[in-house]
Amino acid sequence: MRILLLGLLALWAGGMLYGYSRRPASGFAVTGPWRQVSQVEFFCDLSYERDGRPVLEQRILPAMLAAIARARRFVILDLFLFNDLGGHKVLGQGLQSPVACLTEALISARRQQPDLTVLFLYDEINTGYGSYSEPHLERLTAAGVATVPVDLARLPDSNPLYSGLWRTLLQWWKPAGRGRLPNIFAADGPGMKLASYLRLFNFKANHRKLLITEQTALVSSANVHDASARHSNIAFQLRGGIIADLAACEAATARFSGHDFALPPGILPEVSPRPSDSLEGEVSTVSEAGEFSGSVPLARLLTESAIGQALLAALDATRPGDRIWVAQFYLSDRRVMAALAGAARRGVTVRLLLDPSRDAFGHDKRGIPNRSSAAWLKARGGDRLAIRWYNTRGEQFHAKLALIESSPAGAEEASTGRVTIIGGSANLTRRNLTGYNLESCLEIRAAATAPIAVEVRHFFKRLWHNQEGEYLVDYEQYAEKRPLKAAWAAWQEFSGMGTF
Repeated sequence: MRILLLGLLALWAGGMLYGYSRRPASGFAVTGPWRQVSQVEFFCDLSYERDGRPVLEQRILPAMLAAIARARRFVILDLFLFNDLGGHKVLGQGLQSPVACLTEALISARRQQPDLTVLFLYDEINTGYGSYSEPHLERLTAAGVATVPVDLARLPDSNPLYSGLWRTLLQWWKPAGRGRLPNIFAADGPGMKLASYLRLFNFKANHRKLLITEQTALVSSANVHDASARHSNIAFQLRGGIIADLAACEAATARFSGHDFALPPGILPEVSPRPSDSLEGEVSTVSEAGEFSGSVPLARLLTESAIGQALLAALDATRPGDRIWVAQFYLSDRRVMAALAGAARRGVTVRLLLDPSRDAFGHDKRGIPNRSSAAWLKARGGDRLAIRWYNTRGEQFHAKLALIESSPAGAEEASTGRVTIIGGSANLTRRNLTGYNLESCLEIRAAATAPIAVEVRHFFKRLWHNQEGEYLVDYEQYAEKRPLKAAWAAWQEFSGMGTF
């Protein structure tokens, strides 16, 4: 018996080390080349109150539907959440089902353009990890859309203590029969199977939120998900050669998941061999030291761990007089937190707009992780680090956005210099920034007077000062003062046993 137990322990340890240390195949952790983007737009969805009445601003889904309607050659979608579970609790009062709207838009596009190639990558959370089918995905498949679940088992393990056991003994147990267990995502949803629950506890995801056509691309923090319909989110829409970078990344993900996908040659925008070649005589560049120069914004694709590396480099490069703005759903990565506190101590103004970690589809999150992270930052960041909470009312402040304003030496206003913008699907957590989830973000460099810089700066200042509405509340309203909860949140982040 002792030998048997030692053997099982060795198998578990081997499975844990294998899953924790492995990395996906090529095509992941992408740091794309810099591309000039003469057309880049910023969109946001906001849920807030004005004069005591609820207001819902939505621009992201309409932009997606318009892009699909204009597509003539191909559409690629990559979405973490795409289902209608729990939607009846938030829809109504003129708010339509985003899942139904997107489904109808894709079916209509296929009907009007029979040669339109449509690839839809999704996370298996939408089928309860194999417990049931998703009816909208079934309709899309019947309409000729290639619907592909991303193979999460090929990703490295963020929860190694559990996943070592799963890889050793449980991964061959496939969901079968009728689901009889409660649905963890919606009380009135289809039943789930035990094998699906065991798969869920690996806590890994294809967390991307992308739409790509031959004409345009949207990189977003927003899921197309009925229960998320009232969340606040951000997105960027852009054109040009970066579309080819995004499409190549998604094609690699499809192949990674067993679907042989390749776009026919000649339908993507032409990509210059020199990413910074001029547009109408103007040339922008980023030096090896990260310094931007030029008048046309530059953008590049970042995925997985490349997002964390780029963000940390940008934070560490800040100097006294610069400004850092962060709008985030989850903040718990210790490297990012240390970089923010360090920047504030050396004279950088740091302003954080955080979700209070209160609501998650009807479940109480008890302030984890953001309130504990905020307390850690307040204790170490000094007077230049300020935190405010989005005043959620059942929905989530789901944005994932950072703006770094770099002022020229001696300038009093950071808005006279250059900006770095990083935004997309990635929360600022260990799981999102070190390659355990699939993520997609954009890094944009621009002059402070460029339209995209002005739009993003306006977004932050509008919310921070509660202009045109009531968005934020003061730090004290959700201040965390319980050290045991902070220790529990830190353990979940370190071990991977948390869901964030």
